[in-house]
Amino acid sequence: MQHYYLHFAKVYAAALLTLMLILIFVFPLGYISLLPTLVIAAFISAHHFFKREQRLASSEEKMLLIWGLSAVAIVMGSVFTFFLVLMNPKAEQILKSADQAGLALSAVIMLCMVAVHATVFFTVYAISTKLFLKKIV
Repeated sequence: MQHYYLHFAKVYAAALLTLMLILIFVFPLGYISLLPTLVIAAFISAHHFFKREQRLASSEEKMLLIWGLSAVAIVMGSVFTFFLVLMNPKAEQILKSADQAGLALSAVIMLCMVAVHATVFFTVYAISTKLFLKKIV
């Protein structure tokens, strides 16, 4: 599975860097534009698995891929978000606000992030499986 995690990390990092540069220098689209980036990177990762293995993932492999890729995406997204916060001229105020929000709010936000990422990966793998089955039939 490590190969697929690394492949996803490369694709997602390239997509995030590209999108961040566009968000910073071209269009102020906001963070909602990161969701399509996650979906596209997930589809590329699923396609890479099917192409390399020439079969569907077993239920155990599917769970490892979904949760592992979700963890990779959350860590990478958090690093990119932290970098953007530090680049912001009001970085000190943002960090103080986050500190004052407390642990409970941070935990709720993290749970929401995990839920969104897991939902995206579950959906992408379900759609990719159907597409892969149509392709081989």
